Amino acid sequence: MVLLWLLLSLLLVFIAVILVRAVLFRSAGGKTGSFNVVNNLPTFQPAEAADRFAELIRCRTIHPEKAGENWTPGDYKEFVRFRELLEKFYPLIHKQMELELVNEHSLLYRWPGQSSDQPLVLMAHYDVVPAEDEQWKHPPFSGKIIEEQIWGRGSLDTKCTLFGIMEAVEALLKDGFMPRQDIYLAFGHDEETMGAGAPAIVELLRSRRIRPNMVLDEGGAIIEGVFPGVKQPIAVVGLSEKGLTDIEVLLEGSGGHASTPDRINPLAVMSQVILQLDRNPFPATMPGEVREMFAVLGREMPFGLRIIFANLWCFKPLLMAALPLIGRELNALCRTTCVFTMAEASKAANVIPDRTRVVANLRLAATETEDQALAYVTEQAMQATTRARQAKVPLRLSVKRLYGHNASPSTSLNSAAYQKLVKVVGSVFQNVLVTPYIMLGASDSRHFCAICDQVLRFSPLKMSKEELRSIHGINEKIHFDQLSGVIAFYYELISGS
Repeated sequence: MVLLWLLLSLLLVFIAVILVRAVLFRSAGGKTGSFNVVNNLPTFQPAEAADRFAELIRCRTIHPEKAGENWTPGDYKEFVRFRELLEKFYPLIHKQMELELVNEHSLLYRWPGQSSDQPLVLMAHYDVVPAEDEQWKHPPFSGKIIEEQIWGRGSLDTKCTLFGIMEAVEALLKDGFMPRQDIYLAFGHDEETMGAGAPAIVELLRSRRIRPNMVLDEGGAIIEGVFPGVKQPIAVVGLSEKGLTDIEVLLEGSGGHASTPDRINPLAVMSQVILQLDRNPFPATMPGEVREMFAVLGREMPFGLRIIFANLWCFKPLLMAALPLIGRELNALCRTTCVFTMAEASKAANVIPDRTRVVANLRLAATETEDQALAYVTEQAMQATTRARQAKVPLRLSVKRLYGHNASPSTSLNSAAYQKLVKVVGSVFQNVLVTPYIMLGASDSRHFCAICDQVLRFSPLKMSKEELRSIHGINEKIHFDQLSGVIAFYYELISGS
């Protein structure tokens, strides 16, 4: 009986601790769910800026997919036209700043400041992914302006940030502003093809012993409705980005005519490999960026959810198990993901393939290296093909890495760069929560980690779920208000540098 009372007392104490922590785990208050952009450019004319931006959108800057023997200089004529427009629209920049073409088409501007020991690098890229006219409401390279929206490929990814940087710098030069530190504008021309532009810029800066104090590239944005129970707009700032690797799985054996199939069907066996990895995902973890994100967003959630996020010491295993059910973004933040995206088998309907090939795209968590991911995929493929490899006429399995890189280092939450960005976001976009996160995609910023400890990833745009889906999708467009917010953000960031 005494033991029972003791257990009951411990249970009551446990419940009390859980509830008290949840009560204390709350927002500092003072913010609402509204959203407002503070325009710091009194001379800004949205319609004129939109016309300039539309001209840049009309440049079909799709990087040639094959730069081998079929490459010709004419493949880059749209890139040249884009640069000519920059020179036309921003005469002060091209008169007062130094410009270098790196790797032939990437741009590196240098704005000399009062000092050069702690430079700032602002990044973007002006190449875009292909787009088919037939699928769009308005042609993707028309730069059409309808109801204060500019339509076109690259309007969000990432010609808008390049445009915002150039507009802000030109305005500041017109005001006679000189930054305290050198500022570099690094605009890649082959980010979408993971090309050599950004690495060449990094190598150039390294050769000159230039170590930026802060690097800012595309990344997180201002979003709503992604995290359960959080009603306020959230500015998610990438402190790091996941790694990436493409892995090929190949099954080879004797094929034959479809009228006399063997008991071992190569395509069916490969399906088992895909299902094996689909049913056995990489284990979930909680990296520091995600823990800090929960510490910020958990305070804004309803009390029932706050109980969980205020007591991760207790509920972390439950949360990790529930990630796939909560949402695909949150699930991807906390584990290496593996998705099969390519498949090849027979060329004819009546031929059993003697070679079946699939390719998986993996986005690597910081806790997972390329080698570890390859070992895991190989282990799962071996398990799924045991019977086929031991058959009388066995199939041969091979697994290899095609391309990849590990996750980038993480910028400290306490770094001066992150604190500065939080301050700028708060001054330009009112009533917005700022939180760290891990960028799920790959960007050129990862190359700059070799010469800078404070690399951040943030696009100063408020984007809906529809707009997020339009990136690399269809009907990509940007509103005048979004564009003015981008310019105001860079104006504020640079003027404080």
